[in-house]
Amino acid sequence: MVSDSGGHDAAGTLEALASPALDPLFWPQARTAVPSAWHGHVPFAQWLVAAARPGLIVELGTHNAVSYSAFCETVLRERLPSRCYAVDSWAGDEHAGLYGEAIYTELRAFHDARYGAFSELLRMTFDEARAVIPDDAVDLLHIDGFHSYDAVQHDFQGWASKLSPRAVVLFHDTNVLEPGFGVARFWAEIRGRYPSFEFLHGHGLGVLAVGGEAPAAVLTLCGLSDPSATAILRDRFASIARTHVLEFAMREALRQQEQALQGEMGGLRQSLNASQQARAAAESRLLVQEHTIGTLEESLREAQEKARELEAGRVEDRLENRRQQAALEARIAALGDQAVEVDALRGHLAAARADAKAARGQAPPLPGDATMAATGTIALTAPGAWAWTSPLNGLRRRPSRH
Repeated sequence: MVSDSGGHDAAGTLEALASPALDPLFWPQARTAVPSAWHGHVPFAQWLVAAARPGLIVELGTHNAVSYSAFCETVLRERLPSRCYAVDSWAGDEHAGLYGEAIYTELRAFHDARYGAFSELLRMTFDEARAVIPDDAVDLLHIDGFHSYDAVQHDFQGWASKLSPRAVVLFHDTNVLEPGFGVARFWAEIRGRYPSFEFLHGHGLGVLAVGGEAPAAVLTLCGLSDPSATAILRDRFASIARTHVLEFAMREALRQQEQALQGEMGGLRQSLNASQQARAAAESRLLVQEHTIGTLEESLREAQEKARELEAGRVEDRLENRRQQAALEARIAALGDQAVEVDALRGHLAAARADAKAARGQAPPLPGDATMAATGTIALTAPGAWAWTSPLNGLRRRPSRH
C-alpha cells in the first residue's frame, strides 16, 4: 500500500476517483439552458438512478424538466429498461409562477426527440395520473408539485399505493421556510418514519427509503449517522453540483447580455431606420425644392424674356411716339407758317378791298352789272394790281409740306 506523508492511501484514493460508479456525478446535464432550482441536484439524481436502477420512475411536477431530464438521461446512458412518466399541467401555480404554452411546446419537442422511446409526458393533474400508473409499481417517485403542507401530504398519501417494495421518494424544497411553503414541515414529520437523508443546498432535497427492499446504495446513504461524514457528503455533492449551477448562471448571464445587446441593437436599428427615413424624407424634400427652384428659374427666365420683349416694345413705341411727335410738331410748325401766310394774305386782301373801294369811289359809275364787271376787271389788270394778287400767286406756287 502506498501512502502519502499524511498517512492517506493515495493509490486507493486515485482508484476510487477513477471508479466508473462515479461517472454519473460528472456527466453534463441535458437541460443547462432553462431556469430551475434543481440544477444543484442533477449529479445526485444521475447517481441515484444509476445506483438504484429503478424500473418505473414518476415525477409529480416537472415544469422545465431539469430533474426529470436528469433521470431520463441516466436511463439513456445506462441503457436501463426503465419506464418514465412526467406529470404536470404545464400551466404553473402560485409557487412556480404561471406561464404560457411555450414551456410545454419546447419541452415536448426536446423530450420526444431524446427520450420518447421510454418516457411519456402526462398533461393532467396528479390525481388523474394515478389512474394511469399501476399499484405497487413505482420505484422512484419525485414529489415537486404545489409546495403547501396540505398539497405535499396529499400527494404522498395519494401515491403511497403506487409505490413498490423498492420505492425511493424524493421531496424538493425541504429547506425552504418561507410562508406558504410546507414541505419542510411535512419532511420533519415523515423523515423519522423511514430511512432518510437530506441535502441542504439547492433549497433542500429529502431522500426517503420508503420500500422495505430499497436499493442498498440508498439505504447506505440514509443510514449515515456520523455527523462529520454526513457533512462531508453533503459538501461534496454540493461542490460537484456547483459546476451545473455556475454553468446555468453563466448561460443565463450570457443570455441576458445577448438579450440586452439585441435590445440595444434593436434600438440602434430603429434609430438607423429613423435616420434613413429622415434622410430619405430630406432627400425627397430636396428633390421637390430643386424641382421648385428649377420651375421658378424657368418662370424667371420666361418673365425676364417677356420683360425684355416688353422693354424692346416700349423702346420701339417710344421711338415711334417720338417720330410721330416730331412729325406732328413739324405739321404744327407748317400750319403755323400757313397761318402766318393766311394772316398776311388776309391783310393784303383787306388792303386790296380797301383800294378797290377807294377806286370805285373815284371812278365814274358804269351802268348795271357790266359796269361792275368792267370795273373789277380793269382793277385787277391795272398796272398796280400786282400788289394785290402777288400773295395769292405765291400761295399757289408754294408746295404743300405734307
